[in-house]
Amino acid sequence: MTRLARRPLAGSACAPAFALALAMVATGVSGHSGVDSRVSAQAPNPCALLTNDDVQSFANASVGDGVPSSVPSANYAGCRYAWGGGTGRFKLGVSVHDASRMFPGMTSDQIKQLLQKSVKPETADAVISDIGEAAVFTSDSAYYATATAFLKGRILQVNLDGEVARERKDAAIALLKSAASRLQP
Repeated sequence: MTRLARRPLAGSACAPAFALALAMVATGVSGHSGVDSRVSAQAPNPCALLTNDDVQSFANASVGDGVPSSVPSANYAGCRYAWGGGTGRFKLGVSVHDASRMFPGMTSDQIKQLLQKSVKPETADAVISDIGEAAVFTSDSAYYATATAFLKGRILQVNLDGEVARERKDAAIALLKSAASRLQP
């Protein structure tokens, strides 16, 4: 029997490099030393937007340090906290996006209107009147909820993922207010 030479598939040489680049973006690793956790020149480390006391008070459990991530080219920075396990696991994330990149071509008034229109009537969703230019609480399910604010040209979000996320509405709004108070101009 003759053995046929195996010819590499077209483009397969790029696959490992692409997978590495994708992993670097997903984990926030950059090509230089140190982690760039800036959203803009004035933004703090996203994990500094909520204190450990804020998160542990929300969790009613011991929670480790947040895990920062960023995509500087997109003016995005985030921090993720997690605790519990199995059906009792919970994730909390805080993120900051440049509003002009998240809503390209939209004016401030259009962004405010869009946020306010995201509130579904006769649900747990709500407009929050005392944070930034516009703020809302939305919940797509009992297990996922988001508090979002448009302020200082940015979109600030606190995401909850876990059992009873929707029921933690007041606590999510309090976390959003805490993070907003620490967001620099």
